[in-house]
Amino acid sequence: MQQSKSAGQELHKRRIQPDDSEVDPVVAQLGEDCSKLYAKLEECLCDNDRDWRACQKEVQALRSCHEKKNSLSSLPSSPPPS
Repeated sequence: MQQSKSAGQELHKRRIQPDDSEVDPVVAQLGEDCSKLYAKLEECLCDNDRDWRACQKEVQALRSCHEKKNSLSSLPSSPPPS
């Protein structure tokens, strides 16, 4: 069973490498900072047999980043100078 988990971890780690040419469009929308946090969350999940309870620090960091990004994008832009 350990061998299977290790093989799965290696496959997963190869998939999330930054030099990977195939980027998930959803992850790409997160922006650079949040996508780094997403990669950390995925690594934690992989290391902990996909147990979200073990990765709450990473979940909260990604949530906070996403909420911050959304709040900044919803701010009204300043009117052009007259």
